[in-house]
Amino acid sequence: MPAKPKSANSTSKLTVVEKAHWYDENFAKIQNFEIAKSAAQQLRKLNKTYSNSTSVFDKEKLRNYLKNIASNQKNLRSLSWFLFYRSQIYARLINFYANMFVLDARSVVPKYDLVKPPKGNEMLQSYNDTLDNLDRMRLQGEMYIPLLTCFIQDIFFGVVIYDDTGIFIFPWPADYAKITGKYMTGDFSYAVDVSYLNKYQELLEFMPEPFQSLWNAYQKDGQRWQPMPDEYALCLKFRSEDIDTIVSPLVAILNSLINLIDLEDVQAIADAQSIYKMLWIELETLQGAKDINDWQIDPSIVTDYFDTMVANALPDYISAAIVPGKLNEISFPDDQTADTSKIAKATEAVLNTAGGAEILNGSTINNTYAFKLACIANTEYAISSLLPQIQSWTNRFLGYQVKNPCDVKFFPISVYTKADFKEELLTAAQNGMPTKLAYNTLNHFSEKDTIALNVLEEEVLGLSDKLVPLSTSYTKSSNDVGQTGEVGQGAPTKDSGDLSESGERSRAKSGG
Repeated sequence: MPAKPKSANSTSKLTVVEKAHWYDENFAKIQNFEIAKSAAQQLRKLNKTYSNSTSVFDKEKLRNYLKNIASNQKNLRSLSWFLFYRSQIYARLINFYANMFVLDARSVVPKYDLVKPPKGNEMLQSYNDTLDNLDRMRLQGEMYIPLLTCFIQDIFFGVVIYDDTGIFIFPWPADYAKITGKYMTGDFSYAVDVSYLNKYQELLEFMPEPFQSLWNAYQKDGQRWQPMPDEYALCLKFRSEDIDTIVSPLVAILNSLINLIDLEDVQAIADAQSIYKMLWIELETLQGAKDINDWQIDPSIVTDYFDTMVANALPDYISAAIVPGKLNEISFPDDQTADTSKIAKATEAVLNTAGGAEILNGSTINNTYAFKLACIANTEYAISSLLPQIQSWTNRFLGYQVKNPCDVKFFPISVYTKADFKEELLTAAQNGMPTKLAYNTLNHFSEKDTIALNVLEEEVLGLSDKLVPLSTSYTKSSNDVGQTGEVGQGAPTKDSGDLSESGERSRAKSGG
């Protein structure tokens, strides 16, 4: 793919870092909080008094959303954002999946033609330029918000702004964008409804490209829908098989989450009731009195004492009243144990349905092998659709920045399966396979970091000569024995021959 000119990103006076900072101060979370607030308002039962009600959501309306998903996509996306802020369980699930990706674990492969192999300098230049751009892109950090958004609402539309200081991905709201096709690399192209900029015209000043170009085209021909320029377009969709339906991948558990929130609210009321008391003072009449106003004690005196008691002696959770008669109290039974058990079971049911229960709910972990298989299953669910899209976009984007870019291949692993994959790469490297650089990316060192540190340690500092690796009895052979018959540091001599268990047994039988 031919390189595109970089000048489009350089028209702004602000660097990418400054643009990102400005966005965080002015727009970050505004859209999402508004969406969440709207969802909460739509689902509230308007005829309820919430200070006294334990059910604040109209579950019938939610059921109608779920019965007609295609016609309620916007409502369900809004509800998903609301639950992300309202439900700790849902927020943990979303973050559990979004944080699985290990985008610094990769292999960068130069292009190679067996018939006409490239010259050494050409390959080196391509490799160097590709690595420099990858380092500036900082994908592990920059892709967190796009991935988080995908697990909340299924899709992320982003405007990629890039210069020598780094990359910034501006999130474009899903209500003002739609997929239009696919690039040859495999990732999605999309168009945007430019009328969105009527609400936020500050973007035209602080982020002129591509916003200014889109706005100018909209003003010129009146067409609201404008294609996002290829070099700026980033679109990720979890359910990539269906581009028309855009709802949370976890839409099936939204009803369970609402029920869990209601159950927690019931528990909160039970907690308050368990410590609540009400006291009252009975004003008694004289024995045999015919007039109901013949009090044993003047009510005005009782009132003075009562006011003093309420003002100075009673905590907030105790109420008081004056009635004809003696001092009494009302208490409510404490049944918190049963309610807590209900919440724990409901939480476990939600996690088991959505995945991640074995990690997010530690009490369910009882088998190491089952835990490992569950991590593999969760990894496959999280990355199988999105990781190939990220890889496709990365290679397409590098084609705009590098004359002859290398191919970037991300390893299909998560933070939970990385250790096993490292063992595979290490074994391959020991067998002579070219996996050394790839192996060290799993230790969070980029390829250039590894090469630079190796040059520093070996050629500049000469650490291999100054810091001799420690030797043990398991690595010493009889050839290492000195003239005194001892192995350095007193390690025992061992035969350099067959050290297998079977070899030892055969020598023992033969008396050797």
